[in-house]
Amino acid sequence: MQVRVTVGIVGILACAISVTPLIGPAGGNVAAAAVAGPSTATVRSRVARPAAVSSRAKNSTSDIRAVAVWSSYETANREISRDIGISVVLPDGHELWLFGDTSIYKRNKGGWGGLRFIDGSTALEARFTRGQVPHGGEYPSGQPTRFIPVPDDVYLTDGSGRTCVRGNGNAAFAARWPTGAAVMPTDSSQLLITYSEVCVTGGGASAQQQPEGWGYLLYNWRTHHIDQGPVDVFKPSADGALLASSYVFGSPIFDNGNLTLFSSTCVAQYLGCGTGQVLSVTMPATTAALDDPASYNPNQLSTDGSGSWAPLSISVARYSTGLRIIEWTSIVGTYDIFSTSTLATPWHLDASGTLPGCQTHKQFCFALQGHPELSTASQVFVSYVDPDVGPGMGHVVMSAVPD
Repeated sequence: MQVRVTVGIVGILACAISVTPLIGPAGGNVAAAAVAGPSTATVRSRVARPAAVSSRAKNSTSDIRAVAVWSSYETANREISRDIGISVVLPDGHELWLFGDTSIYKRNKGGWGGLRFIDGSTALEARFTRGQVPHGGEYPSGQPTRFIPVPDDVYLTDGSGRTCVRGNGNAAFAARWPTGAAVMPTDSSQLLITYSEVCVTGGGASAQQQPEGWGYLLYNWRTHHIDQGPVDVFKPSADGALLASSYVFGSPIFDNGNLTLFSSTCVAQYLGCGTGQVLSVTMPATTAALDDPASYNPNQLSTDGSGSWAPLSISVARYSTGLRIIEWTSIVGTYDIFSTSTLATPWHLDASGTLPGCQTHKQFCFALQGHPELSTASQVFVSYVDPDVGPGMGHVVMSAVPD
């Protein structure tokens, strides 16, 4: 995601007129959290509080409201703060969660102190039950480790041609941030994992990110090795030019020998998205097609008139009741859910609302993702980062929202 957000949170906190880029694969200010140092602020525990819901939303009776997704590595004195939570079901009955930038904190007498920062991505493996919030262990080693390799072909955005590595100008780090995952239909041992390539510059509240490339890899979850890639389909250019958000694809869906990927753009932003586009590309489900930049000619998706697109980010997947697009529409946690029966038909607006727990004291919720394997016939299970849960930028939480 879901593909990545370009509206700002940190700048908005300082001034409602200013909108600056978010940090992290789904817009979280992860880089700021990584360099901020120990935190002594009071943070919300694992008990969520209620939030207002849009008048367009259906009533929900679920008690799954901003419930944290916990790792067995976490304890009362050690917590993990990380961006986004993309899940994919493995053939052995587990699910694999892919996260973005990750910070590990330890509680001490002065509050929470940062132990370690992992740029790019980490992963968690869990058993899951539909209708419940999963918890599991750090993947694959039992403790947080970088999952997707760091790129060496990302450049500073000043046109100097210098690589985006700490020590060059104001570079903080380069990263590959996950944007989607799916089991390959031709080999169930392999996961197709898509990613964006970014350069993060500055630090603290002034940290900025720029997507410069996009690609994929094939990960073998049985052997815990990358079988192919990373393949940078759209390679970063030496001048550090921005890659348009319409080419930052995610949410892979395989169907009848084809692969469809999705992206989004917002053309009118002010604390949210006033109007935008959701796009897709469909190609043969082969690595030859994935490797070919000519395969990626985005087409705009249409609605049936029941609603219009306003995406800060999107998450697309096939649920038990059909296809869904979950669209994050503003920094205060508002969302839309669109549905369709096939990829060839227009999308219908089913529900809108506000994510529980997103009237926060510190920042705003972000990194909205849907999880079909956990959802029920009447409720969509979604995850997002709640800044009021835990130290740093917050914790990935889950809520069940009406479908």
